[in-house]
Parts: sequence; structure tokens; C-alpha cells
Amino acid sequence: MTKITFTVDGWPPAKSEALSIFSTKHPHRDRVSVLLSEARRELDKSDWNPDERRQIGFELSVSETATMSPPSDATNYLGGVADVLQAKRSLDINLSDLGELAWTSLYSNDKQIREIRYSVIRGDKPAYSVRIWVLAE
Repeated sequence: MTKITFTVDGWPPAKSEALSIFSTKHPHRDRVSVLLSEARRELDKSDWNPDERRQIGFELSVSETATMSPPSDATNYLGGVADVLQAKRSLDINLSDLGELAWTSLYSNDKQIREIRYSVIRGDKPAYSVRIWVLAE
């Protein structure tokens, strides 16, 4: 499969401070678990398995409502989601509270991302969609 796409309810996890997004004390830690759960669900239905040498594209589309705009900005959301979805084998933080989700990843390293797209669209509720695809080789 050359792409994987899924949607998550709520706001994306955002990088916003020196504290690791994987720390149990990070204010968006619950969003990390939700994102990993949805990514795992989609992985289980697909044959997505990009080679760590492949370059990928990364798209994040955030849905706002008429009364609720995204509380963070594009760069913080992109950084947060990209970090959560990469392999976590080199982190020096205990991820045991995530259980099997700690091993969920869609690419080896976010250095593989060579194309980025971000948009804010109007929706019925806060949500976001992630699409990752393999770039032409």
C-alpha cells in the first residue's frame, strides 16, 4: 500500500514546551493515546509498511467549528503528530503506560517526511485527518 489515511476525533497532540509529548505529565498525553489507537486500528486493516529508506509525504487536516478554532498552531500540531507516529525505539522515556500502543508507528523517523501539507477546514466537531503516502522513488 502506498498511503494510509485515518481520522481522529478531537484536537491533535501539539508540541508546545520542553516537556516530551510522551511524558505522562504533558498536557496532551491523552491525545497521544487516542492518536496511537486510531493509527493502530488503521494499520490493522491495511498492509502499510513503508521501508525506512523511503521518503514520505505527510498531510494533517484539522477541522474547526463555527465556534471553536484550533487552540494550537500548524507547526506545533505537525510536530506533535509527526513525533507520535514515528518509531519510538530511541526515546529515553518510559512508555509502559501506553502498553502495546508504544510500538505503533507509521514510519521509522520523521526525517523521512519530505513533503508536508496542512489545512484547517470547517467541520461539525473538532477532529483531524492524517494522510501519509510514499513519494515516488
